[in-house]
This record gives sequence, structure tokens and C-alpha cells, in this order.
Amino acid sequence: MIAINGLGRIGRLAARRLALQRPHRLCALNDPADLDTVVHLLRFDSIHGDDHPPVLGHHRDGQDFLVMEGQEYPLFHETDPSRIPFAHCGARVVVEASGRFVTREGAARHLQGGVQHVVISAPSPDADFTVIHPFNGHLLEPARHRVISNASCTAHATAPMLDVLDHAFGLASAGMSTVHVATNDQRILDLPHKDLRRARAAFMSIIPTTSSAFGALRAALPHLPAGFDGWALRVPCLSVNLVDITAVLSRSVTAQEINEAFQEASLRRLHGIVAVSEGSLVSRDFTGREESVVMDLGLTRVVGGNLVKVFGWHDNEIAYAARLCELVNGL
Repeated sequence: MIAINGLGRIGRLAARRLALQRPHRLCALNDPADLDTVVHLLRFDSIHGDDHPPVLGHHRDGQDFLVMEGQEYPLFHETDPSRIPFAHCGARVVVEASGRFVTREGAARHLQGGVQHVVISAPSPDADFTVIHPFNGHLLEPARHRVISNASCTAHATAPMLDVLDHAFGLASAGMSTVHVATNDQRILDLPHKDLRRARAAFMSIIPTTSSAFGALRAALPHLPAGFDGWALRVPCLSVNLVDITAVLSRSVTAQEINEAFQEASLRRLHGIVAVSEGSLVSRDFTGREESVVMDLGLTRVVGGNLVKVFGWHDNEIAYAARLCELVNGL
């Protein structure tokens, strides 16, 4: 049984997905917002629309409930994980999606009663294990790894891009930058922030900043070339990121060979994780895609034989929520 703490962007998408696909595995939810607000935000989504499961809310005998797809789920409003009665609802796995408890110590406060695992919907500095499916999931040991990080949306998009290049041609070195949509960790108008760039109005500038993907990528893919690093460029959009990888390969290649390697991976080894696009599309066209990355083959470039650039789109919310639910359903 699965419970969710935190009904923000990812928590709500995960709740909707589980209510549709595994309604009897979802058992409880927690968010400090009041019932009417939670119901409203589950019903309506400015990015993904309202074609998801109808949601109702009611209060009975001192307890709030959400009803999705005809199934009733208790909704709690605690701010301390140790006070949420998930175990009494039968939870064995808790999705920690509040964004507040990303350290092992914080997330482990859910580990009480019958709760056996906590999956953090974000990178964690010290989780027992960081998963980027399907590249290291086979190394997950549920009996030993109880606090698990699902890395970041950018990490899930970048890992398959690097894997295909390395698998087909060999990676000598690589760097990455991501053109990333605005998030709640920025200011709508100029206000104080520990990152002075994120302190600036999110919808008026391209804002260079750090990316949380690199730590998760190094944790999940320890064979990455030394020095792999890069930046995030936050842009005034709300949906879909673009990952830009520059790599030096171990041999000379053509753009056609690179594109064929990604096409092959999308059909076989990484089907459902990697997809390809050959049209002249823009970010909006990839909203709702569930693959971890959709390679834009028309943007592939090769310089000097082995210096390459490849670009991949990903819906930073839908695709990430899909990988998150696959992980928790497998525990």
C-alpha cells in the first residue's frame, strides 16, 4: 500500500496516476492545505488540463476524505511526518513529495509502524539509494535501502542520453546544460533568495543557475566521465525542459549514426524511456509525453568527427511522475 505526503506539482500527478492505474494500492494522502484547496488543485491544472479523474472531497466523523475514481482515501493535514497516521491506513511505502524532507533523517521520520520504504521525489544528499530507471534499478536492495531518492526530472532525461552515446560509441568526456522551466523555487517578482539569480523575477529573464541533476547522476551512474558538469538556464515557460549535451566520443561518428543509435534504443533496449522526434517541434508539443526523454534528431550536430551535440526534450512533470510511480509500484 502506498501513501503520499505532499500534494504539490509531483504529488498531485502521482496521486492521479495511482488513482487511475492502481486505485487499491493508494491508501492515504497528507498535505497541510485545507480540503477544498486540495480538491480544487486536483481537479484543475493550468498546465495539464482537467481531463484527469474527477475528484470529490468530504468530511466525516472528524476526518477529511478524497474520492477519486470512486475510491475513498483519507486526507491528513500534518506538517510533521512522524505524526501522520499512514501506518494505520496500511501504508508500506510513502512517497515523500513535500519538498521539505529530502535528507535521510527527515524522510526517515515516515518509517514507523508498517512503513518499510520512503521514496523521495527529489534528489537527496544522503538517501540510502538513488534510482534512475532503468540504469541502476537492479542494484536496489529493498531490505537494505529503505530511504530511496528518485533523483530529478533532469537526471532521468540526461541519463539515457549519456547511456546511448556511451553504449554505441564510448564517452571520453561530456558536459550538459538544461533549458529548464520556471519552478516554485524562484521568485515571481524580485525578492530575497539565497541564489541571487533566482531572486530575480522568473518570467522576465533567462536565469542561469545550478542544477540538482549532477549529484544524482554521479550517484546513479558512477562510471560517468570525470568532471561531468553543467548549468541550468531557467526560462519563462511552465512545461517541458530541453537537455543539451556536448560530448567527445571515443571514435569519429556521423550525425546519422548518432540518430540511428537513438532510434534503435527507442525501439528496443530503452523503449518507453527514450523516444525520438524528427519534426520541427517546440517545447509545447512535448507536454504530456511520458518518456524520460524525446530526442530531437534534427538538432544533432557533429564537429571534427567526435565532438557531438545532442538535444532531448522531456515533460519535467509527467515523465518524472511516471518514473516515480513505476518505482513505488515495484517496491
